[in-house]
Amino acid sequence: MEEELKQQFDEMGVEPADPVLGKCAELAITYNIHDATEFVEQWMAFSLSHLHGEDPAIENLGDFERKVLQLRKDKAGSKATAQRAKSYAPSAVQETSSLATYGVMEDDPMIDDYVSESAVDSSVLHTPKAKKDLGRSSNLKGGVLFSPASYTPQSAKRKAELGTPSNSVAGKPGDIVDTFGHPKLLAGSSWQSQMEHTVPVTQKLLHNDAPLTIANLGYMNDLLADRCHNLRIRFNQTGPALVDKKLGQAGAAECIWYPQDRQVLQSAGGLHAVGMIHSEDDGPLDAYSAFMVVLDDDVEDEMDPTLTLNFSRVKSASIFPGQVVLAKGFIPRGKTFMVEEIHTERKLTPANPLQIDRELQFVVASGPFTDSTDLFYEPLHDLLKYIKDHRPDVLVLTGPFLDADHKMVGELAETFDTFFEKMIAGIMEAIGSHTAVLVVTSQKDAMALSVYPTPPPALRRTYPNLYMLPDPSLVDLDGITLGVTSTDVVDHLLSHEFAVNAGERMHRAINHLFHQGSFYPLYPPADEDMAYDSQLALKYAQLKQLPNVLILPSDQRHFVRLVNDCLVINPGRVTDKKGGTFARFLVAPSVPGKPANMFNSVACQVQRI
Repeated sequence: MEEELKQQFDEMGVEPADPVLGKCAELAITYNIHDATEFVEQWMAFSLSHLHGEDPAIENLGDFERKVLQLRKDKAGSKATAQRAKSYAPSAVQETSSLATYGVMEDDPMIDDYVSESAVDSSVLHTPKAKKDLGRSSNLKGGVLFSPASYTPQSAKRKAELGTPSNSVAGKPGDIVDTFGHPKLLAGSSWQSQMEHTVPVTQKLLHNDAPLTIANLGYMNDLLADRCHNLRIRFNQTGPALVDKKLGQAGAAECIWYPQDRQVLQSAGGLHAVGMIHSEDDGPLDAYSAFMVVLDDDVEDEMDPTLTLNFSRVKSASIFPGQVVLAKGFIPRGKTFMVEEIHTERKLTPANPLQIDRELQFVVASGPFTDSTDLFYEPLHDLLKYIKDHRPDVLVLTGPFLDADHKMVGELAETFDTFFEKMIAGIMEAIGSHTAVLVVTSQKDAMALSVYPTPPPALRRTYPNLYMLPDPSLVDLDGITLGVTSTDVVDHLLSHEFAVNAGERMHRAINHLFHQGSFYPLYPPADEDMAYDSQLALKYAQLKQLPNVLILPSDQRHFVRLVNDCLVINPGRVTDKKGGTFARFLVAPSVPGKPANMFNSVACQVQRI
């Protein structure tokens, strides 16, 4: 536990002494906190709120225990007692209304108007009065609470008995659930842009000097031979870089390589091979299903290039389907490669230094933006209210916006394109012209083309501060390089990789993207419904240089990490059963006399909707 805590504190720029780490581990065990990340996040929140960002010490850990850990334990005990008492209470008898027989819900607001009014005075006939939703602000314009045209009134009605995110939230709106960055920036920020400033947006993920759009899109011709050719290009780009990082040119010349010298295949050790990892069943990897395809232009084509991998001797490994690796081991017999070492890192091209002369405020939110039981988009309404109040410089929204798998999407009585255009119009009217809005489409959107990489849908109306971006995208924002994708590549990697003593899982997944040089390095895709186009991916999904900031929305728990001096953020989902979240972060100019790195220049928080 101490090693995990030390690693998490290191990520925050904190280096506690060994006695302090021991005390932290003791507290974590005492209060049943098994996740080192959770413990460190709670400490950082407490330190920023009560100690002005002080490092942990034996003295202040006592206050932390009394004010946070013990209080949390007491609340958990009280909640458990209340739940036990509730379980013995007699259940209320629910009366069945005759209206339900005809498919009319009792909580329909229109029915409430007629029934409640007529019960008071049935002789008075009048138009029902509009009810105000006291829990929502009505000062936003542009139809932010979307009312989609549908074939039946029931299609847009929330079914309360199924439950909504709001009644299962583990906290309250506005709670800060994750914090990262320089303590002084966190403590001193109002999280509001201080001046009107137009942020220039330049796309950098280009092919033939043009980004991916519907106009230059060509797909559905990704033949098997083309896929093999494109995978070989990836192999030839990544393999030599791995060898150069680990061995260097002189070291590689002294090694024994498979399959160049077939006379030493029975070598007792020291045999090297560069290959691409695959799974026998095209599914998640385990210790028995992985094999490696080894290619070499100097070896005849009829030779079988596959090797079955045996990991019984390996001390540390992290592999996934489609990954190019450098392996060291020996072949005792047949086509089985006994792996002793496996190397997956290459020399990375660092991000361009920050070139900003003023503080920039960002907000990042990821879809879905409405509950799975309705099309009211109330979480999006709350997000836009926050944007209107805080007026950040940049808002990044990633899809899906209208999920093709939504239960009620088939009941819309308007086209998907029309509905999406209406949604964008409401967003832009609510936000105004101060904030640059970056909308990243998703292949899961009903109005988007079902292909990866995914071009943005075309809009009939344009807005000067709206930028429709493909998935994935790499953009320059006034001196800050931002990478973003709407595809859940983190979850896909973690669900399909085989890992042994490979370190913290989120760091691992992020490094896979960096060292494979791709926004989506898995092959075949982890999602069977994902229409992956290898030719488009070779043109529009490569990650050749590290960005300053990388947005990776995921169903995994929200996180903020600094990996290779790149700020990596999973803002969570705006709509989530455990309570929706979004991320806000700021980037400040470097302070003279301090190292020019992201930790000294950024502050980030994940907040509940």
